[in-house]
Amino acid sequence: MQNIRNKMGVSPVLAVLLMIIVAVAASLVTYAWVMGYIGFTTSKAGKSLQIQSIAYNKTSSTLHVYVQNVGDGLISLNRTNCLYVDGILKVVKEGNLDPPDGQLDKGKTAGITVYISGLSVGSQHKVKVVSLDGTFNEVTFTVPS
Repeated sequence: MQNIRNKMGVSPVLAVLLMIIVAVAASLVTYAWVMGYIGFTTSKAGKSLQIQSIAYNKTSSTLHVYVQNVGDGLISLNRTNCLYVDGILKVVKEGNLDPPDGQLDKGKTAGITVYISGLSVGSQHKVKVVSLDGTFNEVTFTVPS
């Protein structure tokens, strides 16, 4: 029977080098992840929407929502998925988003018009405006008499 000491194994120098390589690789992966996370959160930090006013016209059954970019970055609205009323997506028809491209620079205001019927006087409804990057604002309004 052979003695265990006679078997070949990994030398201590090679073992230390392998541990250093693994530690450096792990730290590089962690660094890349942290930098990506910080870049993502700081790019969204300066973006903010504010719903300035809401008007409902009973005669034409139209809801007019005016939203302003009160943040530092560019806000992009897409007419097919930017407005929710009581949690239900309302598709904005072509020509009812001003500006038409939905691009709002800092301080600019957009007008959104949708056709919605069945809102009774005095009823309360939640209106939510969402940008392409997920920035949103939600307010509750009461249908005036």
